[in-house]
Amino acid sequence: MEAFRVLIVDDEPPIARALQRLLKREGFEVQIAFNGNEALERLGEFHPDIVLSDFRMPGMTGSELLQRIKRSHPLALRLIISGYADFKSVVASVNEGEICRFISKPWDDAELVTYLKGLLRHRETMASLYAPFREAPLGVNAEVGMSEASMVLKVQVADPSFPAEQAVSLIERFAGLLANDSLKVVGGLLERYGGRLSFMADVGGPQRLKLEVPVPTVESTTDLRPGARDA
Repeated sequence: MEAFRVLIVDDEPPIARALQRLLKREGFEVQIAFNGNEALERLGEFHPDIVLSDFRMPGMTGSELLQRIKRSHPLALRLIISGYADFKSVVASVNEGEICRFISKPWDDAELVTYLKGLLRHRETMASLYAPFREAPLGVNAEVGMSEASMVLKVQVADPSFPAEQAVSLIERFAGLLANDSLKVVGGLLERYGGRLSFMADVGGPQRLKLEVPVPTVESTTDLRPGARDA
C-alpha cells in the first residue's frame, strides 16, 4: 500500500525535523518546508494527504498558506500546529473553514500519530465521494470541508440549482457509497433549507458525513425524499 504523504511547514528547522522523524517512523512519506512560499513550490511535485503547518511564520501565515492549499488540493487535510499564544487567530481561521484542527505545541507523539491516522481513514471515504466530481462538466464543482465533528461535500454549480431529481440521485449515490465503505451508517438526516438539500449521515462515531446540493426553492420538500418519486 502506498504511504500517506505529509507536508510539514515550520520556520523552526528543529521542530520541522522532529515531526519529520516521528512521522517517517510511522510509515509516512514526509517532506518539509520552512516557509509558505517554499511549501507552495513543493506542491508542484509533492501532493500531500496532510499539510501540518505552523501558524506564525514570516512572509505568509499558516492560515494564508492553508487557504491557498485548500483551493489547489481540496482533499488535503489541513492542520495548524502552534502555541496557544496564537489561539484566537487560529480559531478565526477554523471558523472560516480553512483548518481541520489546531494542535498545540508541545505535542504528544502517540496522540498526534493516532489522531492523524484516524483523520486519514475518514479522508479516504471523502476521496471516494469526491472522485465523481473530478471530471464534472464545466460549471459544476465540489468543495470538501473537514473538522472534528463532520466532513462536508458541498456541490456548487454555475446554475442556481440542480433539478430536484438530480439532487436526489446525488444523495442516493452518496448513501450508496457509504454503504459500501467500511464505515457503518447508523442513521441520517435529510433536510432542506435556504435553497439547499442536505443529507447528514451518522456513522457510529464522532464523525458525521454531509452532502449539500443546491435545489430550486419553489418545489415541494415532500417530493425530495429518496424514493418518493417511485411511490
